[in-house]
Amino acid sequence: MSHDTAYRRISRRETHSPRSALAIVLAVLIVIVGAWLATEVVLAMLGQRALLVVPGDAVDAAIALPTSVESPLLIAAGAIVAVVGLLLLIAGVLPGRRANHVGPTGRTALVIDNRAIASALARRAARAADVDPDQVVVTVSHKLAEVAVRPSSGWTVDAAAVESAVADELARLDVVPALRPRVIIEKRGVVGA
Repeated sequence: MSHDTAYRRISRRETHSPRSALAIVLAVLIVIVGAWLATEVVLAMLGQRALLVVPGDAVDAAIALPTSVESPLLIAAGAIVAVVGLLLLIAGVLPGRRANHVGPTGRTALVIDNRAIASALARRAARAADVDPDQVVVTVSHKLAEVAVRPSSGWTVDAAAVESAVADELARLDVVPALRPRVIIEKRGVVGA
């Protein structure tokens, strides 16, 4: 296997989350329900008292369910089960995303955490806006970097300079997938900053 293939595989593993936690939770639930059902059947065969429900009574109740429960309640329960099933199917098929981006490099796999990207953008935006770094809030998602600047009270911020600095920093970082910058200059200033 070539280095490029290995680096791509490592980068994908670090930017996409596995579904093992969901699979483990579902497996544990299935094992618990299976063990409970097996215990109920064994207790019924031995003539002992049931833990929760006698298996024969549960089967009879399931058969009588369409006639013993009102239709709207039965439809609502079916809809809830269908939505849960659909969510599990979507979770199993779609790739999960971690808060990471891949950086440019030819010799190794470089994975950059979104918090590090946000910190770099906040520093550059604060310097360009001539404000304290605490007055800049950056949110980085999968494809968007949103920079919100709160100016000091009585001072104006050059929005074009901040946008240019943020765009320059994103170009320097050159992360994959590429981030689209959005700069917001707050209307209300910060007193005493």
